[in-house]
Amino acid sequence: MPGPTQLRGTSSAFGAAGLPDPHGVGGEVTAEVVGILSYNLKDYGKSAVATRRQQHELLRFERPDVLCLQEIWDDSDDLSVLGRHVATIAEALGMRGMAVPARRSHCHMAILWRPEFAALSQRSHGLTLWHGLGVVQLDIGAPVPLRVAVTHLAPWDPEQRLADVRTITGLLSDPAAATVIAGDWNSFGADHTYDPEPDWSQLAPHKVWRHVRWSDAPDTAPRADRRPAELLRRSGLHDAAPHLGAPWQATGGHMGADLSRRLDAFWTTRPQALRGYHVIDTSAARLLSDHLPIRIDLDPTALGTGSAGSR
Repeated sequence: MPGPTQLRGTSSAFGAAGLPDPHGVGGEVTAEVVGILSYNLKDYGKSAVATRRQQHELLRFERPDVLCLQEIWDDSDDLSVLGRHVATIAEALGMRGMAVPARRSHCHMAILWRPEFAALSQRSHGLTLWHGLGVVQLDIGAPVPLRVAVTHLAPWDPEQRLADVRTITGLLSDPAAATVIAGDWNSFGADHTYDPEPDWSQLAPHKVWRHVRWSDAPDTAPRADRRPAELLRRSGLHDAAPHLGAPWQATGGHMGADLSRRLDAFWTTRPQALRGYHVIDTSAARLLSDHLPIRIDLDPTALGTGSAGSR
């Protein structure tokens, strides 16, 4: 099985401290890495054709080895449109993919990968989850298979988000498996020193309850509900951005309808394999979706050992 190809980086890439940054002069990669990108497309399919084509161009430029997508629109009963949308994206990028239906929403998901990678298994979980969970196990030429998952937590209900993460960790927290979970978590990081408490006065009062810990006392100051991220952390998973010490950067809120938050994140059982993290924050990306794409680079030779290097 062919190994990972060399990838093109961007100027915003952040390499692991004490490790060679794979991105050399001019954005060229100087070491073999596997690039995984996560992107909430904001109603792909309901959006304009021109917007979709520009999103294809953005993704072609990034050339990910694995791509995790959220918000692919299909409100048909048989979800036939979802399959066509995923096929269109796969053809545009020269990738293979699986659609991940969202059983309680019209906003579906997908995972795509390079055709050189063999998909050893594909699973979709959705009955108890708000949107769902897609999982593919890939042979990328590494010492062990790479398990990649995509998810999208509930936008309005903190209790549902926590319940979803209970299911996700139950399925994917096995330290023996090399796992990366990409998602729009609609939530906050576990550590308030990295993901600061937002200025709740900037959000319409009727929306605040969607994001905070409930209190029966109406005058209680709002406090971000960090339980989903804390459960992921206690289950042995590692949040890529703070693990690498990357400067905090929002992935949502740039369109003005939401708080400036890091909604999107990668969690992994192999933090020692992380070689880079960045938010794709360009003027084009800011116009194409209410989420900015995020990317990690992994060293496939470091996937064979268990979780280490906790922060």
